[in-house]
Order: sequence, then structure tokens, then C-alpha cells
Amino acid sequence: MNDLQPLRDFRSEVPEMADVTRAERAFVTAMRASAPRPRSHRPLIFAAGLATAAAAVAVAVMMTSAPTPTPRVAGGSPPAAGSSAPPAVKIKPVSVAELLDLAAAAPGAINPGPGQFVVTESLMSDMAELGEGGRFLYAMKVTTWVASDNSKPGVSRTEQLEPRPYPGQPLPADLPKAGSVDVRVLCPVKGDVTRRDYAYYGTLPTDAQGMLKVFARFPGGGADKNHYLWKAGIELAAAPMPAAQHAAVFQALKLIPGATLVGDAQDTAGRTGTAVGRVGPDGWRRDLIFDPVTFAFLGSRTVNETGAQVGGTAQLSVTVADTAPAAQPGPKQEGC
Repeated sequence: MNDLQPLRDFRSEVPEMADVTRAERAFVTAMRASAPRPRSHRPLIFAAGLATAAAAVAVAVMMTSAPTPTPRVAGGSPPAAGSSAPPAVKIKPVSVAELLDLAAAAPGAINPGPGQFVVTESLMSDMAELGEGGRFLYAMKVTTWVASDNSKPGVSRTEQLEPRPYPGQPLPADLPKAGSVDVRVLCPVKGDVTRRDYAYYGTLPTDAQGMLKVFARFPGGGADKNHYLWKAGIELAAAPMPAAQHAAVFQALKLIPGATLVGDAQDTAGRTGTAVGRVGPDGWRRDLIFDPVTFAFLGSRTVNETGAQVGGTAQLSVTVADTAPAAQPGPKQEGC
């Protein structure tokens, strides 16, 4: 059972109903978790016998005919213009564990070769202060080229975007100008503890308990140990790594107590996904947001005690390139 197409075909013949049955959710979750993790969002060739199994659990279902989303990571291509995309299976997870299981089985892993670069494009927003009482949300677009095997220098490109008001407050004067771009060299990392390249991530554990121990190595501490484990998991959820390690990240997040199913949430790019979050000791909730159809990781966000979004990320793409653009060391950087 390595494809959802037979279930999609069967759904198109069934009248729409209000909710997804527990049986169907369990079936789809198990099917996705047991299937090979494809590198493409294009449909795979399927076995005809799967339609019979799908029919057994699809007596009462909610159908969705949303188009297949544009791939956000390397290894897939959107349908050609004018082609008819197959209807997508859209389910609503009913628990934190179910959502994270679906995220662990989501497609989209990359597989760079030695010497190639992993190119990550993201939007970032966070709270900043300019003088006394000058609180606002800065925003930037960050693109990085990191050598997959840590063998040569990479590049980071940061573009300042229009600042946004902090919820409930006006924008202060004299804010940083949007449009400025900073390009600088990323030197290979010498210590394993701080490495963030694909080859290093490939050495991490592939089981939940082992990955949870990796979370514990991240800086931070305090009275709520689980708060820092959750923040580490959010950081690793966005990291480009092999499929087995990426799945282990989401399975490890299941082991951290206190998480809740948030439901619909928007990332920094304005995309609506399904979120799971955990409230920290400061009363702010840190969410992970997933595509509502594929359950691929979209980004993260921080929500304050009033429910306002005060920061977040949106992972726009993760691709592979043979080269990186030219760059010079920053003003306070030494050569690699």
C-alpha cells in the first residue's frame, strides 16, 4: 500500500458528509506511515487491490477536491499547466500523536550528493524593540547555501522585508528600511556540536528516544526542561536531513508532554496549515505548522498569551544545487 490514489478515486463516488470517521483516519494514517517515503508529489503507480481495502473504511467520509499543493521541497514537480490533478485526501487529525505520525510519513526528503549545496529559502519574523516602548515585528527572507558534506564554504543571503506592527501597538518611527540585502560567506563548521549540514544530520539517531537525547544537547535550560526540548524539536523540524532522521524528529516530539492540537493556523507566508503547539513557562505557545493535505512541515510560529502571533517562520523551499553564488566575508568575519 504505497499510494492514496485508489482511496481518492473511491471518495469521488461517495456523498459528502460532515466529518471523517475514526476508522478512515486510522486507515489513512497507517497507510501513509507504512508507505515508502517518495521524493516527489507526483502520483505513483498503484495496486488495484487497494480500492477494496479503502472501501471497507470509507462508509462515512468527508471528501475534498483540493488540488495537489505545489511541492515545497526538492524532489517533486507541480502538475503541468492545464493538466487535471487527482483529488487530494484531506483528513483532520484528532490528536497530537496522529498529526505527528502523519508528519513523520510526509513526502519530500532530499538526497544531495557529496559537494552539492542544500539551498533553503525561508521567511522569518520575530519581535524587536527600538528604544523605549518601540516594539515591532521585523521580517526577513533568508536563503542559505550549505555544503551537504561540510566540505566547502557556503553563502547566506538576508533580505529585509517590511516591518509589521506588534499586535495592539503602532509601528515606531525610524524603523530599518525594507529592501536592504546582506550576502556573506558561511564557513564550514569545525565542531560536530554546531554543525548543521546534511551529512551531519545523517549521523543522528533514527529512533524517537535517540532523537530526544539529541534535543537535550541543544543550548537552554531552566525549570521547564520540556520547554527547551520542544524548542529544539521545532528547530530540527526545519533542518534538511535524510527521511529517517526527519521522521525521528516528529516521533521524538510525541514524547514531550504538554503539547496540544491547535488546528488551523497560518505560517509567516500566510499559508494555512494544521498546527500542534506547547505553552511554555512564559505563557507563550510555540507551534509547528503542517500542510493540511501532505502534512509536510510548513513552518513554526509563536503566539503570546493573548493569542496574537508575535513571530514565526515559513519554509518556502529546500532544494539541491551544484554551486553557490559568490560572496565575501562580512565586516567582522575572517576568511574561511
